[in-house]
Amino acid sequence: MPLKIVSILIIICVLLLQACSFGSHTRSKSPHFSGQLHFNNTAIVNAKIMLSIAPDDKYCLQAKTFTTTNNQGKFNLNAISEKHTYIPFADQQLDQWTLCAKYKDNTYSLYTNNRYGSGSVSGSVVLQCNLALSTTQPLCSSTR
Repeated sequence: MPLKIVSILIIICVLLLQACSFGSHTRSKSPHFSGQLHFNNTAIVNAKIMLSIAPDDKYCLQAKTFTTTNNQGKFNLNAISEKHTYIPFADQQLDQWTLCAKYKDNTYSLYTNNRYGSGSVSGSVVLQCNLALSTTQPLCSSTR
């Protein structure tokens, strides 16, 4: 009798794990970005803003999404999302993102960060950057 109960419990556990496993959903792999670019005190118009989620992509050579700055130098870039399959007990992800700007044939790395966890990356980052302060690394202040 106990062997029959154990067998039934094992079958129920396997069925429950399968039911909970491998469910697909869309998850954010980066935060939402907005901000403003300046060169000294002048707004930068039509600068290309690029967002990459590739590891160690310092200059956004593998960027997934793009936008440009408007007449006030402002930009708004939605988070990158992807389809994700849930795996029980092993659903931790390392998400990495880099935001870059291309202006006058120079590419600037504006912001980079990462997080290790499960589920979507949440929140947003607001940047104020002055590209005149450095040719390789602009001075950016950020708020979350």
